[in-house]
Amino acid sequence: MLSRLRVKNYALIEEMDLTFGAGLNILTGQTGAGKSILIGSMNLIIGEKASTEMVRSGAEEAFVEATFELAGKVPDLLSSYVRVGEPVLVRRQVIRGGRSYAFVNDHQVTVGKLKEIGNILLDLLGQHHHQSLLNVDNHRQLLDRFAVDNELSQNYTTAFMELKERQSELESTINAEELTRERQELYRFQLQEINAAKLETGEQSLLEEKVTILRNAQHLKDTARKLSYSLSEDDDSALDSLRGMLKVFESLAELDSSLKEKAVQWKEAIYSLDDISMELSRYDDTIEADPERLDWVNERLQLYRDFSKKYGEGYDGIMAYKEKIADELDSLENRDEKIKVLEKEITSLKTKVYGLGSKISAKRSNGAKDLKKRIKAELAELGMQGTKFDAVLTPVSGNAGVAVTNDDDPYLAGEFGLEHIEFLISPNPGEPLKPLAKIASGGEMSRIMLGLKTVLAKVDAIPLLVFDEIDVGIGGDTANLVGKKLKALAQNHQVISITHLQQIASFADRHFQVRKAERGGRTVTEVAELSQEERVAEIARMISGEKITDLTLEHAREFLRGAAEA
Repeated sequence: MLSRLRVKNYALIEEMDLTFGAGLNILTGQTGAGKSILIGSMNLIIGEKASTEMVRSGAEEAFVEATFELAGKVPDLLSSYVRVGEPVLVRRQVIRGGRSYAFVNDHQVTVGKLKEIGNILLDLLGQHHHQSLLNVDNHRQLLDRFAVDNELSQNYTTAFMELKERQSELESTINAEELTRERQELYRFQLQEINAAKLETGEQSLLEEKVTILRNAQHLKDTARKLSYSLSEDDDSALDSLRGMLKVFESLAELDSSLKEKAVQWKEAIYSLDDISMELSRYDDTIEADPERLDWVNERLQLYRDFSKKYGEGYDGIMAYKEKIADELDSLENRDEKIKVLEKEITSLKTKVYGLGSKISAKRSNGAKDLKKRIKAELAELGMQGTKFDAVLTPVSGNAGVAVTNDDDPYLAGEFGLEHIEFLISPNPGEPLKPLAKIASGGEMSRIMLGLKTVLAKVDAIPLLVFDEIDVGIGGDTANLVGKKLKALAQNHQVISITHLQQIASFADRHFQVRKAERGGRTVTEVAELSQEERVAEIARMISGEKITDLTLEHAREFLRGAAEA
């Protein structure tokens, strides 16, 4: 729900900070007080066009910020901006120079994205305002929530998407570029060449190390021999000198025990050098300059280099290419069999989609009849007795669907069923049914929306409904009934409504007054939440104008008591 609305420097609003609550929030005030300005500020936070003319004179920017509290799971559309338990903070800035900026929880978003988010947060209902029921895509969702169980819908959509995937796979298999005979022979040759090479993981690195050794064999052999000779074979070898010095050091350790550990280390070092000397002697015997072996290693390395250029970098790249061409050959050789399998699966899925779709169609048809009766009754109660309503189911047609039967004129299926759904209405007797977007005045539109929302209240997922001009052209018992409808609707949604009628205002859970004031020599619009006594005075003003008497005050209290009892 909308918990807080802040507006600054927007038209006549210098600065405003409102706290709304659950249930029915009513705004009243004299004509021209600025109620429409408040609706305009709400338009900004749902992505409607921003006019720089609405920036308050003398200010450089207008600012609107709305805080929404979420109940339950965070919608997918908001998951990038909000974590579970966090509020949604929507902010819009309009700069006098013509720029406009939008933010969701301090993440800058496009106006298009803000509109998408606005669609799931609130519904502004009234002529020229954002209205979810004017979006035909929402008609199917609402009718399905009203008439079709969720599991059936999910099963249908899953089967339909699987059908689309199989058809796409079949099309790719049929239309895939066929390998030429020469290409097939090339692939087979390449597979044979790679298999014959018997490449091994890590072999290239070992070969590169080996070629270095073979190229430097004589130098390695000579140097190893010299080192071994200097260490242990020379008359004045390093090891003999170290052994002699060790004896002297051990004599010192006899005199000073603290040197014994160092003497042991010295002796171990001599053992290690002796081992090294022996290893160098053996190494000398193992190294041989072998031109033939060097040629073989170079050839083997060149094979890796050539294969890397032709097939892919290194062992991994070569093996990846081998797997790719093997798959292509296998796919070609089994192409006919694959097509048969896919065609069989597609036939089975078409039958499944058509069966599930037919069940959905039956539920929609029955649900549409029930919805038609209930909405007609609601509108009659709202003073629109001659209004006709229908939920029209039109078979999917043209490129929008997938054929799911084999008739000459096959049934087509869409992502959500075998038909499109649109709500049509005629508010005046004798007039043909028309799409919702093409009908009615502001007051009629708001009452029609109220009737639709009342019937669909429990299946409509939008948490906040804002009604503007809902009371145009009504009064008396009808106005009282509209108030009751709004109050009932507020059991499933947060509702904000602007009204001129005391009958409707009496049902408010929270009552706000919009008024003009003068501050610093300038006119400003203010909004204040009313106490119980202030509500009595405001309803009395709505009854009799500015001349309030004890009688009108008593009438106001009667309206409030009557609304409470109702």
